[in-house]
Amino acid sequence: MRPVMIAEVSLPPVGWVSRVAGVGWMVTHPSESSVTVLDTGLRVVARIVAPVSARRLMAAVSQRHLAAVTMDELVVCDQRGRVLWRREHSIPSAGLPCTPNCYLDIQGVLWVYLPVDDELVAYDAVTGAELDRVQLGSSVGAAYFVPHPDGRRVGMHLAMGQDAPLSYLAWLVDGRIQGRDLCGGFVNGFTSTGDRYLALPHGDVPEISIRDVSTCTIVVASGPTEIPAYDAHSDYRLMEAGALISDDLVLVAVNTDDEDFEDHLLLSTRSLRWQANIDYGVDMTQNAIAATDGQGRWLTRGPNSTVRLWQLPDRITDEIPGQLDLW
Repeated sequence: MRPVMIAEVSLPPVGWVSRVAGVGWMVTHPSESSVTVLDTGLRVVARIVAPVSARRLMAAVSQRHLAAVTMDELVVCDQRGRVLWRREHSIPSAGLPCTPNCYLDIQGVLWVYLPVDDELVAYDAVTGAELDRVQLGSSVGAAYFVPHPDGRRVGMHLAMGQDAPLSYLAWLVDGRIQGRDLCGGFVNGFTSTGDRYLALPHGDVPEISIRDVSTCTIVVASGPTEIPAYDAHSDYRLMEAGALISDDLVLVAVNTDDEDFEDHLLLSTRSLRWQANIDYGVDMTQNAIAATDGQGRWLTRGPNSTVRLWQLPDRITDEIPGQLDLW
């Protein structure tokens, strides 16, 4: 299946790419301590140099604010780079991954993961007032946030090198952090109703699965080399990369023969059966799947820092008639 390329943009060396509700997309550039904000069509809205001293940063944006966190500080500024507030901290580099991260929700809460004591902290994004903090069960991890569709809760997964990852769902009640575990590897995305989530494999959790948010029970799962209906004509393995393209389709990466490249497949969310191979017309290097809007569009990133926006065609031409099941 050949997807439709909507747009592409060449940027400084790309770090992390994420979807921002009501804005478009955010791309970090750690080597420049900067962030590019893109609209939904990949047009540059703003390029902001984060007012931090270190170059190794993670960041988050909203319609009003930019937050940046490093091993030394947490800073929130407006979209023009004017500092609103700053908090200093000291995170020792205790081996990989050891990466702080942050997320701005639509309620005006800044969520921050700090690996110094493996804490999740909630701040008021405007004033910088600390609302609450809790200690997690991780150890020197790297956190990645996944917003829940209801706008009140946020999912996050914590990578800990070769150890099994941890995933959580967190929210605030009367200014206090509440939360619980999400099972099954890396939580990667939620369906539009928020009642199910995609979990990606890692280490001791080799399978990909769709799970129920309220119970964590498996709705459907597939092994790393057992994707139903997929015939690669060679050995393959499911990689730790994927995205919910829509409520009906999952995009996953598999490796067949070349360690430097990956193939992308569409799977049904109901059965995790193969639906189509993605033929971009260009090779995809490892970890090329960058982000998705959950509505049939997704971003890929290449080694030359080109970010491309793709969309599903009107017809998925590789499918077997009747194979694609809806929720």
